[in-house]
Amino acid sequence: MKPGEPYISKAEVDFDIRLDKYGDIVVLTLTGRLEGVACNVLQQYLVKVLATAIPTLLVVDLAGLMVADLYGRDILLAADRHAKASGGRMIVTGGGMPPVLADSALEGRASIKDALAELGRRRRMADG
Repeated sequence: MKPGEPYISKAEVDFDIRLDKYGDIVVLTLTGRLEGVACNVLQQYLVKVLATAIPTLLVVDLAGLMVADLYGRDILLAADRHAKASGGRMIVTGGGMPPVLADSALEGRASIKDALAELGRRRRMADG
């Protein structure tokens, strides 16, 4: 580490988010460990998505998530509530999600493809 460079521990970088858009549906793919500083990073992404897409149609893929803490769970539950409050919807995907998320009230589908199909049906019904 050089003088003046910020210190980033290995635990802080063992998390990644990929954002993809399918029309008006946003897909966030999470990989690694959703704990500690990673929760703050996820929260920033979700705030941006929730503020720019109304109604929010969001898929959060957890297939690559190794572990999540209670703070990570609470962030996802809050995002789900905000999506619903905007008239939108959030669906999580990925089998074998961490135990702290498995018992949550998050709506789930087996795959991103299934979630996109479900949100697409909902959008078509709303359009008329």
